[in-house]
Amino acid sequence: MKSRLFLILTALVCLGGCDTVQEFTQERYSRNSDLGKAWLSDQVLPPEINVVGNWRSSVWGDSFLSQDGSRVRGHLGDYPVEGVVSGQKVYLLASQGGWYYYSMVLEMPGPDILIGYYSRGVPYKTANRVDLRLDRK
Repeated sequence: MKSRLFLILTALVCLGGCDTVQEFTQERYSRNSDLGKAWLSDQVLPPEINVVGNWRSSVWGDSFLSQDGSRVRGHLGDYPVEGVVSGQKVYLLASQGGWYYYSMVLEMPGPDILIGYYSRGVPYKTANRVDLRLDRK
């Protein structure tokens, strides 16, 4: 059993430098990035809310969002986020190391609260969504 595990690990290390594995990894990153950017570009309504400020989430921790027109950047806890405001909703992608891990859709029912959902995956899927609330600090 140990020798089989050693052989598998050795093969993985050898393949780590293989061009085919690197191309596959780069293709996955490109596809993830393209899906995220396409999802955001589908949100085209003029912005009706302003999400600039410091926010707090019981799940994500301290957060900050900046907004320039419809474009949004900042961080939710340790995750850098980018997104857009479209109408009365904000659409965000949370990334780590250049990979989009989470997509979020939030609404602003009042000036100091954003509520909605996040999904593990890109683009956003309602099938695996989790409640999310951000309160302005």
